[in-house]
Amino acid sequence: MARMTWLGIVAAAALLTTGCASAAAEAPPSTPAASHTMPDGSVMSGAEHGEHSADAHEDGHAADHAQDGQGPSAAARMICEGQVVTAAAVILSLEGAVEPSTQWDAPAYSCTFDVDGAPLVLEVHDVADAAEGQEHFDAMQRELGAQPIEGMLGLGLPSFSTGDGVVGFLRDGKTLTVDATALPDGFGDGARTQDEAAYALASAVLTCWVEHD
Repeated sequence: MARMTWLGIVAAAALLTTGCASAAAEAPPSTPAASHTMPDGSVMSGAEHGEHSADAHEDGHAADHAQDGQGPSAAARMICEGQVVTAAAVILSLEGAVEPSTQWDAPAYSCTFDVDGAPLVLEVHDVADAAEGQEHFDAMQRELGAQPIEGMLGLGLPSFSTGDGVVGFLRDGKTLTVDATALPDGFGDGARTQDEAAYALASAVLTCWVEHD
């Protein structure tokens, strides 16, 4: 891939994810019902009921993802939320509502997009220990036979590319990989290769990670 093409993809991904940190803050709060009558006849205020419902939702969400008492970190969850999903829809030329699926198999958190019937998978090896993270990153690079991404395209981070649709980056002990190898030639609008799509999505995630530091 030409150097300038990749640099252009980085710039586009960064623009698509500008405002990652502010998206949640700018969302208007939901308005709870004025009151809610409990089974025992007591009345709970709308605010109290809203808090109760939110807590139940969060508890359910945590239970869906937890296997060892802890779910994925906030940074890991970003690969399947907010502006990263928006960026993916544009980069992959997805139409309609984009609803990727997630899986938590500690310490791996993955997000899968359906692109013309084929999966594109983002995954974070979600650990905070730098040595453990480096060991995993190095092992994956060896297993894939991937080459380091050189110069500015490495974004100042340990990184690799297989050249055919898998890219990886290591930041703060977390290994981010994007696997676009299953995408058919000419996917989406045919404007990008599998490797370009993987790199663009990785750049979008890293932009959000930097914004949330």
